[in-house]
Amino acid sequence: MDHELDDPIRSPKTGKDLQAWRKALGLRQTEVAQLLELNPNTISRAERDKGAHLKGQVLRAVQLLQHRIIHGEIDLSPIFNKRVPRGRPRKKE
Repeated sequence: MDHELDDPIRSPKTGKDLQAWRKALGLRQTEVAQLLELNPNTISRAERDKGAHLKGQVLRAVQLLQHRIIHGEIDLSPIFNKRVPRGRPRKKE
């Protein structure tokens, strides 16, 4: 089934939406930036402006990425598989 423009899976429109969408996918800002071929600072800046609408290149790139993920054109598993854990290592019991 092909998704229509009025699909319930809505494309992020604001920085707050972008952040929620990214976290729902389990991605880090740097990973989204890499997928969108944008600078990580661009993603960070867009998310900080929580109420501001995404514009231009960022909006189009996010919409295209979302479309490609929905239609299975992008596999996110390689990103998760090569991810380096962050933070302090867990204590061994």
